[in-house]
Amino acid sequence: MEIVRVEQLTDEKWLNLFAATYTNGEKEGRWLFASRHRKPYDPNAAPDAAIIVPILRIPDQPPRVVLIKEYRVPLGGYIYAFPAGLVDDGESIEETVRRELLEETGFELVQIKRITTPLCSSVGLTDEMSPLVFVDVRSTPNAKQKLDGMEDIEVVLLDYQQVCEMVENTTVHFDAKAWTILFMYQQLGKLD
Repeated sequence: MEIVRVEQLTDEKWLNLFAATYTNGEKEGRWLFASRHRKPYDPNAAPDAAIIVPILRIPDQPPRVVLIKEYRVPLGGYIYAFPAGLVDDGESIEETVRRELLEETGFELVQIKRITTPLCSSVGLTDEMSPLVFVDVRSTPNAKQKLDGMEDIEVVLLDYQQVCEMVENTTVHFDAKAWTILFMYQQLGKLD
């Protein structure tokens, strides 16, 4: 297969629609996709965002997974997900994680346990790539979200039993990555 040309169809700040014309042997096709980049197909592009998998650790209490319940316009409703955010120009993944944790949850980063390779979110729709960042977090006496005026986010804390119950709840919408990670925690039998 070969991409013959790419046409930018929209000119928005955060996300744009592109039409790619491609060939596969004698056949030609057209594919619409969304990208956060001004020029798609850049092999050196930095990750678009970071998806944060936080565990809140408080002495003498069981560890708890930190989820967010967020209103998402494309769904017209709420979804359970992990905190996440776009990587600003010149910002490292660790800086993005620190900033987004404070903004969306009010919690502070204690330790980064693992940063995955950038992962594709939905390759039929977008070229977006984001690592999963597994972290330990803490609450501070002044812990408070720092949401912008357009965000509707509630912090949800789940101990292991609550993780097991949440995974079985068929009445709520989940981000696919969040449900998968919660399911893995359920199967492992622990949050550590």
